[in-house]
Order: sequence, then C-alpha cells, then structure tokens
Amino acid sequence: MKTYYFNIQSKGGAGKSMLTYLQALKFEADEKSLFVDLDSSTKTSVRQLRFVGLKKRVVEVDIFDRLRKIEREKLFQVLETLNRTGFERVFVDFGAPESEQLPGLFSIDFSVEEFKAFEAELNARFVFNIVVAGGTAYRSCFEYLKRMTELLDGRFELLAYVNEFTFQHYEHLVDEVRQFARATEGRVRDVRPFGNIQVDRSSGQHITDNVKEGRGLPDYQSFAARTIIRRELEKV
Repeated sequence: MKTYYFNIQSKGGAGKSMLTYLQALKFEADEKSLFVDLDSSTKTSVRQLRFVGLKKRVVEVDIFDRLRKIEREKLFQVLETLNRTGFERVFVDFGAPESEQLPGLFSIDFSVEEFKAFEAELNARFVFNIVVAGGTAYRSCFEYLKRMTELLDGRFELLAYVNEFTFQHYEHLVDEVRQFARATEGRVRDVRPFGNIQVDRSSGQHITDNVKEGRGLPDYQSFAARTIIRRELEKV
C-alpha cells in the first residue's frame, strides 16, 4: 500500500520544507521514496532536495490553472498520477497557498468522506503532517491545526510537528499544543518536535549551509552536525 505524507501549514515559513528535507535525509537511500514539491510560491524543496533530485526522486508539480489561480480539484489528478508510479512512500511539500486551500477542498468542493473514499480507491494511506511554528507565527499556525483537525475529524492520521527552534522562549505554547492534542481524543495522533538546530553555533551553520545547498548525509563533515542531524532523523 502506498503512503502519502502531506506536509502542510497555511502560514509561510513555518518549517514545512525543513521537515521535508529531514524526511529526505532519512530516506535518502530508499529508492521507493519520492518527494513532491507542491509549493508554487517558493519551490524551496526542489533546491533543498537536490541530493535526491539527482536520483530522479524529486518532482515539481503545479496545481494552478491557466489564470494562475489554485485549482483544488487538480490535487486528485496529481495523486492519481503518482499512484501509478512504483514508489511506496510519497512526501508532498505543500506551499502556504496550497495548504490554505485544503480546508476549502474538504468543506466546499468535496466532503471528507469522499476524500476517504478516494483514498480507498487508490488503495493508499493519507497522512497529514501539520507543521506548527512558534513566536509571532504561532497563533495562525495553531488555528490552522484546529481547523484541519475539525475538518478531518479522525478519518485520517494527523500529526502535529512542532518546529522547536521557533519555540525558544515560548516553551509554554508547546504545552498548549500538547493539551489540545490530548483533548482531541486521538484525532491528533501525536505531537512531534523537530528542528532543534541552533543556527548561532558552528554546527547549526554547517547544517543550514547543507540545507540551502541541497546536500545529503555524506556531506555532513562535522561530528557535531552529524550528531544533531541523527537526532533529528529519529524524530521524523
């Protein structure tokens, strides 16, 4: 059964592409894993995943129509096409505009029950990874998490990925996310921290440079950076 991991958040800069990069590092040697850049605004994953792109395992997809407006129904066509490939795991990095359209897809165009039927038709498994950032981005990220949790209503696996670096000095907000997840009684399957990378340290700068240049695990020359990355890979 093919599994699709949707990395989503309507707030730009929350850390969706970083999560996708870490997933790519984790499955760098796995020829059955494909990565899809659905972020029409920045195309960050295409650059950051160069190390798997060289292996023909990164694709760029546009779900805009001829008037450059997002066509929500096109997502079905994209998934149908991907389902005909031989990949077993497909990681999809949604941009902020595309993520913002998902609630409309499930509340205006189609019902969640119909999307569940689509999942069954593909004989696939859909997993929603909602990235939550802290600081000034927190409130809008948290509201998006609540909205998607309400819409999906436990019909799909939903995970909240907390971008740890952005929660420095806002640790109490992580507790709020955890309390919310517990209150959903399983609709939010888990709260997972990631991204604990200190960019003001030499290891953090080494990691940041590698991310920007789209480098894989063999390019991590620093012991400290390799250790931190290994910790991060255990989280995702």
